[in-house]
Amino acid sequence: MIPDPSRMRDGLARMIAEAVDRIWGPEVLEDDQQAEVASSSNPEFGDLSCQVAMQLARKVRTGPVEVARRIVEELGPVPGVSSFTVDGPGFINITLSGSFLASYCHSLAVSGLGPHLPDLGAGRTALVEFVSSNPTGPLTVGHCRQAVLGDAISRLLGAMGWKVSREYYYNDGGRQMELLGRSLEVRYRGGEESDIPEGGYRGNYLSGWAEDLRSEYGDGLEWESDRDTFVSYAEKRAMDMIRSDLELLGIGYDRFFTESELIPEAVDRTIHMLKRTGTFGESLVYSDPGSSNKLWLRFTELGRPQDRVIRREDGSYTYRMPDIAYHVDKFRRGYDLLVDVFGSDHLDTSRDVVAALEAIFGADEVRRRLRVVIHQFVTLLCGGERIKMSTRSGEYVTLSRLVEDVGSADVTRYLFLTRRAEAHMDFDLDLARRESSENPVYYVQYAHARISGILRTAEDAGVNVPEEYDPRMEDILSGVHERELMRLLESIPVETAAAAESLEPHRLTEILASLATGFHRFYQHVRVVDGDRPFESSSRLMLCRACMRCIADLLGILGVNAPRRM
Repeated sequence: MIPDPSRMRDGLARMIAEAVDRIWGPEVLEDDQQAEVASSSNPEFGDLSCQVAMQLARKVRTGPVEVARRIVEELGPVPGVSSFTVDGPGFINITLSGSFLASYCHSLAVSGLGPHLPDLGAGRTALVEFVSSNPTGPLTVGHCRQAVLGDAISRLLGAMGWKVSREYYYNDGGRQMELLGRSLEVRYRGGEESDIPEGGYRGNYLSGWAEDLRSEYGDGLEWESDRDTFVSYAEKRAMDMIRSDLELLGIGYDRFFTESELIPEAVDRTIHMLKRTGTFGESLVYSDPGSSNKLWLRFTELGRPQDRVIRREDGSYTYRMPDIAYHVDKFRRGYDLLVDVFGSDHLDTSRDVVAALEAIFGADEVRRRLRVVIHQFVTLLCGGERIKMSTRSGEYVTLSRLVEDVGSADVTRYLFLTRRAEAHMDFDLDLARRESSENPVYYVQYAHARISGILRTAEDAGVNVPEEYDPRMEDILSGVHERELMRLLESIPVETAAAAESLEPHRLTEILASLATGFHRFYQHVRVVDGDRPFESSSRLMLCRACMRCIADLLGILGVNAPRRM
């Protein structure tokens, strides 16, 4: 059986819970999570710890230290554990055996991280929606953060066994598309800047589109008669640009879903659902007293601050209504998990959509299946100065320009993932361009390349990692620095699973930084290849290779390359 940290921790928690049941009865533990086993914060006291004794002390009317001692006595010897100790106010500390750690690291070296990741999503499906920017121009730095975040979440779920689909939803009609088409028409006929309608688009990309449109259709197009041509041409060029931008980061989608697919049938069905929902038989949808066609949704009944118009007097829908219908469609497609990745400017809209969905499907169902990830904005810095960005004015930095300026999709992706989504981000161009250990991604990639070089040197010297685990490795790897590195490697599957469950890929960059630092510290103190001691060399080389495989696999989840030479 492959040594598995996740199973080891779960098994220990189960044993502790069973020990409590035998000592004090099955009713004492209110929740099995009370016996959770986690990494110890201080390696001097062990590799893992459990706080169950402190949680049970008052209930069993015994001091926590004594509770912990009784549990440890009840446990007895456990395979893979060298000792249990009781420390501090009642912590149960667990020291893993050298044989467990060494055999686990050998498995990592041979098979990589994948077999050790818990299959959390086995047999289940997930749909991740991200970016979903309307086709009004190129993607910007803000979109770049969302694109990288959404793709990393998708990859992280996929690594945990989920069957993941990526979806991009956009509005291919409405006022924004009308303004984009009109802005293109102004360029097409050689109009002045002042001719662009209020709220229109002024980016230079429109001039190029106008030239191409003229080459394809000639000079005879008129807005009044050819409005659809201007709008559809602008939409196509914008979506081509968006796809091209995303490809620079290695991001693709399984489906591009348009708002027009929902109108009118799906939206009208959703309105009908909402009409049948409400307290005391009262519809959530009501007509405007001064209009024959205008409709409102009683969001205040759903706990939101104000009611909202969902259909205007002219019969067109406000943007919240198709958003609700789109999510209803996603729910009805049967995915086990739905993930929305939005910018913080969509927070209010998202809460309204969730409230409407809870009214239709029930709060428990929505909370079980829908997860909304909100990310904060990005400030682009160069030379310590902030670069202003505005899509409509044309004063912005596009995603493609950013990747070109940084010079690497790897660096762009990784730096955007070094901050948790909810935190505002300063993207420092000077740091991104720096090819040194100060740059977080180069620091990690260099560790991978360095290990790769060590393996090549060892191979030239006739030293290789044995394909089969040898129990004698335990003694070779019993040193302080070896054990420190093995302890770090032991925690990685559990921490990666936690990142997936919380939909926080930034945690992987933290794991990678710790792993790179841990390896460098190990290599500074331990001689790996010694021609006079081939077995010791191969054992320590195995530990190096385990680190390299973990770094490569974690970078792969983030969509970042792991170079063998730098």
